[in-house]
Amino acid sequence: MLRFRTGFLVCLLMMGCQPLYKAERNYQVYEKDQEFFQPLMNEKDEGSRIVLEDQSYPIELQLYKDGRFHYHLKRLGDGWGTWSYQKGFLQLYAERKLFVMNFEIHGIEQDGEALSLEFSDRFGPKFLRLQKSLR
Repeated sequence: MLRFRTGFLVCLLMMGCQPLYKAERNYQVYEKDQEFFQPLMNEKDEGSRIVLEDQSYPIELQLYKDGRFHYHLKRLGDGWGTWSYQKGFLQLYAERKLFVMNFEIHGIEQDGEALSLEFSDRFGPKFLRLQKSLR
């Protein structure tokens, strides 16, 4: 019985060292300069706004020139976070009561304007193609 318990614990320990989720992008990302992202920015949180969204998840984001962003998730509600430009993409960070949200917005066309949103939720990595709209 001791051998069984020891074997079970060793297997459990080895499984705990494995990555829980592994997924690869189904598209190529391209480093973009900071000016690429400027047309996505809103001046203020009033009037018509530029919204980045993916209705299949569903998520909506509004980026502001002062380094803030607003998000709306159907099940979690609304909130605010901060963004910064990193080597070729935007890094977004927001805190909720129970967890921290980290997103990345990438350009996914070498010469185009297509965007992706990358993050992980409790089910693993997500790779969403964002649509830009004016509201």
